[in-house]
Amino acid sequence: MHDRSNNSSTAHSRGNGSPVTRRTLLAGALTTASAAAFASPAASAPASPTAALAEPVRLGQPLKDVNLIGAAVTTTPDGRPVVYGVIIGDPATLAATDANTHEVLWTQPLANSGGSYSVQVYPNGDVYVAAYSQGRLYRKAWGSDTIEDLGQPLPGQTFLWDITIGPDGRIYGVTYPGAMLYAYDPATGDVQDYGRLVTDTQQARTITAHDGKLYIGTMTPAHFLEVEPASGDVREIPLPDGARPDDPQSSIFDVDVSGGRFYVRVGTDIKHAPVFGYDLASETWYEPITQVAGLSLPEPGPDGEIYMMRENVLTAYHPDSGELAETSLVYPGRVYNYRGVGWVELDDPAWPGKTLTGYFWRGEAWRFNPATGESRIVQTDVPGEPIEVLSLAPAADGGVWAGGYLGGFAHVDVDDGTADFHRWSQTESILDEGSEVWLGAYPDARGYRYDPDAEFNDPDYNPGPPGTDVNPVKLWDFSSYDGGPQDRVFALARSGSLTFAATGPKRSAFGGTLTIYDDKSGDVVIREGLAPERAFTSLTVRRGVLYASSWVNGGTGTSEPPQSEGTVLAYDPKKDRVLWQVSPLDGAPSYVGVVFDPQGRLWTLAGTTLLRLNPHTGQVTAQIELPGDVDTSGMTFPSLAGGVQRVPGASALYVNVARRLFRVRTTNGHVADLGEFPYRLVTVVDDGRLVMSSGATLYRTEVTD
Repeated sequence: MHDRSNNSSTAHSRGNGSPVTRRTLLAGALTTASAAAFASPAASAPASPTAALAEPVRLGQPLKDVNLIGAAVTTTPDGRPVVYGVIIGDPATLAATDANTHEVLWTQPLANSGGSYSVQVYPNGDVYVAAYSQGRLYRKAWGSDTIEDLGQPLPGQTFLWDITIGPDGRIYGVTYPGAMLYAYDPATGDVQDYGRLVTDTQQARTITAHDGKLYIGTMTPAHFLEVEPASGDVREIPLPDGARPDDPQSSIFDVDVSGGRFYVRVGTDIKHAPVFGYDLASETWYEPITQVAGLSLPEPGPDGEIYMMRENVLTAYHPDSGELAETSLVYPGRVYNYRGVGWVELDDPAWPGKTLTGYFWRGEAWRFNPATGESRIVQTDVPGEPIEVLSLAPAADGGVWAGGYLGGFAHVDVDDGTADFHRWSQTESILDEGSEVWLGAYPDARGYRYDPDAEFNDPDYNPGPPGTDVNPVKLWDFSSYDGGPQDRVFALARSGSLTFAATGPKRSAFGGTLTIYDDKSGDVVIREGLAPERAFTSLTVRRGVLYASSWVNGGTGTSEPPQSEGTVLAYDPKKDRVLWQVSPLDGAPSYVGVVFDPQGRLWTLAGTTLLRLNPHTGQVTAQIELPGDVDTSGMTFPSLAGGVQRVPGASALYVNVARRLFRVRTTNGHVADLGEFPYRLVTVVDDGRLVMSSGATLYRTEVTD
């Protein structure tokens, strides 16, 4: 493609997974089409009384795997070395493993939670878990067979990030979306709300206690805070220049104290980032240790060394000299941070003295002994748990594809629910063209091409047999992109040799891209700024023209959007030009579900208003008001705002919005209210049946007349 904007710079990259570079196309003047009401039928269309949804059939939970994040290592009051870990699921599960034998001692569900990033063990052996989804705190008392749900320390905070044991014995924790600090008293159950720590972020990410005070790190932007627990006074500790403190995307992912020195992991990539040592007394920052993965650091080893995962290798850092020494423990793949880490004494003379141990993310137990230099990685029997379905798309063979939250994807047979699951990345969008399946992955808004008939082999996540070709193949990756930071792939579309992807911004940023991959050349071209400070939510192609909807929302944890209205546009990829762009409904912040009906008319959904647009001009030609309300503010995923899909073999659309499902006749605007629809996602297969997701479970239904 040739650049047709005087204000754009041109850069291409081959489709081999190498980083893409910036290319911006400035959109033309934004025009607004006035909302035209239906002449016939009326704006609020009459409902059809005959259509109804059949009783849903449960298809099962197609995504199930071990994905373990929050963890802790301890020696229990009866002298047993144990590793605790939380497996992400619906619900999440707390598991305990014997560090001697790697035997799973017990597992317990954490009701009403999806997972955890932080586990702490109290001196008396009680285990505390800070969880997300509902922002709940849990305790398993030593000697008890049950998990106590301690409730929501701060109602309205959906994500409890790290917790720590404070100098007064209380459990202190930090939250999202309020960037708040709280304290829980184990003796009384009382909660102290310290309020919001800073005003320019919603993410208070990590916390530790040292010498009577609390130390907290925030994300987007990064603040390093010291808090006096008694008074609540907050002091900010300036970050070093090397941590890029002025970058709004900079984040503190971990704050640890080991050997009396602080270690602050700060950067823009949560997978691996520099760790800066800090001496509190002298207020001295040390040179960073690069490419370190989280999530915590152990106490020093026998020679004062600090162990951390760096570039897939457990590495010893010597604070006095700054020397880095790799150990024998290597964990390959894209995700190599350990989950929980600590020193234990094992009942095995082959592992003398203290041995460092913990989990990796797929439930592998690992250990390293500094006296012998030996290491071991063993797959434990911690159970896989059902994974929340995050994307749902029809398959070319009549089945469906389901993608999971932090957990891969599966092909599902719609008749019997049989699933072919692949351990992989968080899969946010899927497009099946028969011989090829296109995948959008989080983080870094990556794009892949997958051959469903070939052996699966991704060395980053799930290696196949030796000698097998890589499948899926990475086509683009925004990890090193020098434009607006991108993390998500909201939608995919195809036209000829071109694949179009709508990417969404990272964390506190605003503005997505249109990413275009060309099969023939292997080139990847980025269009940033087509809909300024907005992200595209859906895509469709007709006669070589791409149509896209957008919303004003930014990444997770963003502040007030700089734009107030979403848009719909038409883009000609051959001419590299926006043909028109409109905000057809005054004040609407979000448009989703662009789709063509059989007569070639363009439709989109703004809140609970279904709009028909002239595909040549964007002019509103019809408008249907559906019941209910939708508040899209703060949403991360456009699918939560609703969707529009064609009914196979009919001049009709399915519209899911405001927790209801409607069938709309595109020829006359008649609406059939199909009733309550408590599902996150829905897709339509070729025979007209609907497949829906709720949490980790899929269901099938159909419409009867």
